[in-house]
Amino acid sequence: MIIRPWQESDKPFIVSLALRFAEGELMGWRDPGLMKEAQLRIAQESVDRPEPGTEVFVAEEENGRRLGFLEVKPHKDALTGIEQGSIVAVAVAPESEGGGVGRRLLLKAEEWAREQGFKQIVLSVFAGNERALNLYKQLNYEADVVKMVKEL
Repeated sequence: MIIRPWQESDKPFIVSLALRFAEGELMGWRDPGLMKEAQLRIAQESVDRPEPGTEVFVAEEENGRRLGFLEVKPHKDALTGIEQGSIVAVAVAPESEGGGVGRRLLLKAEEWAREQGFKQIVLSVFAGNERALNLYKQLNYEADVVKMVKEL
């Protein structure tokens, strides 16, 4: 497996994987259709008009079959002012799950953050995404801020 910077030809693959972010258990008030639309829009904007400092990487097999992608960017913690790396998105193709692709992409994110001089890396994840949460815990990520929601 290699992890390389994304290319224009990767756009459809990256956008298609964005639907993975709307999978899994979501809170009842989140409309699955709207979630899919939003994830597609966000992914399309990300590859069409990336924010300054944003980098996207694609994991692929030696034969060129794409396995997953990673989007990272600089982030400044609002409470401390500490500059951090931020994992904006990480997704693995369904047929590639369980093969270590997600782990390799996360390690690439950490490598990128160190190269930028960051001492921390952050990410957000839906509370119902148990598979991702377990992987993050295995890689020593810790919960910091938890968003609580009450439907009225």
